[in-house]
Amino acid sequence: MQDYVVNPSENAKLKAVLVTSLLSGYSEDLRNMYWEHPTMTGEVVGVYQPSHEEFQQTEKQMHNRKAWAEMYLLSLTDVLVTSAWSTFGYVAQGLGGLRPWILYKTENDTVPDPPCHRAMSMEPCFHAPPFYDCKAKKGIDTGILVPHVRHCEDISWGLKVVDDHDDL
Repeated sequence: MQDYVVNPSENAKLKAVLVTSLLSGYSEDLRNMYWEHPTMTGEVVGVYQPSHEEFQQTEKQMHNRKAWAEMYLLSLTDVLVTSAWSTFGYVAQGLGGLRPWILYKTENDTVPDPPCHRAMSMEPCFHAPPFYDCKAKKGIDTGILVPHVRHCEDISWGLKVVDDHDDL
């Protein structure tokens, strides 16, 4: 592979990448990647992480405020990439009306193929949907009952609302 050195021009486009994580390693890795390997198009990429609390501290109000602020900031992005099962991602996509790209979880240290997929709607995944049909008095797959509800991309038993007329 050939190395390219790109000198950003005065009119270089600026790109900002917002990382929300309890850990700082993800943003540091991204920042280093763009520092060591500039984009081929000359874009200047800044990587930002407002906080990295290291572990969840739900009993602390300041921690909760930082979490809310980060979810809100994510909802303002042009493109949202979120990990599977991400509460931050679900809140951000709903607030911002965004159809995110979902990074699937690895299984047995194997990266899925494809590793990510565009969400079918902006709606978050409901992780614990009802599965009981009261009329029939038995369990049922509630993901197939109506056309505007489908199983989530990232949690097979979860449900989400979709617009059946959208080109998915």
